[in-house]
Amino acid sequence: MAKKLSQQETEKLIGGIREAYEAKIRQLNYRIENLNVENRNLRASIAELKNKEGKVGKALVDAEEKGEEIVRLYRMTAETELKTLRLFADKWKRLAEQMIGVFPDKEAERYIEFADELAALLGKEEGHFMPAEKEEPFDPKAIIGKYMEDEEESGFNLDDVLNPKGELDLAKLCQGLGLMESEEKGEKRE
Repeated sequence: MAKKLSQQETEKLIGGIREAYEAKIRQLNYRIENLNVENRNLRASIAELKNKEGKVGKALVDAEEKGEEIVRLYRMTAETELKTLRLFADKWKRLAEQMIGVFPDKEAERYIEFADELAALLGKEEGHFMPAEKEEPFDPKAIIGKYMEDEEESGFNLDDVLNPKGELDLAKLCQGLGLMESEEKGEKRE
């Protein structure tokens, strides 16, 4: 049989339950605040990592472009040196041929032989010393697009330059760029 509680006992029981629920709610609110702080910190970390990822990606692209530029530079340098060596071999042979009879003990013939061996070595097919450089098709739109992606927002509109909306006044444009003084001043740029 169920025992009937007095009003005072009922209020005491309800007060105890209320305190337990309020304690649990405070505990959950504290946990929610901690989770919100942790969430903000994680979002800030994600934003920072995305920023770093963008910088690393740009650095990799820049390094790759610089590497390609260095390869092109050294390729041109090597080609120039190879041409110089070929010219040297030709001059050496001509000089050695002129020295036949002047040098003792067939020394001129050995110089000619050396020049022939050098010319044969230098005369190998074009890709012998350096692998052929792969040619990429020339695409000016892609180059301009890539340039515009790399540029920061400056207010400069390439479409306005390529397709002017108004009448083009070259004198005014040159004056605006500082390439030409205005006619009112009577001065001319050298």
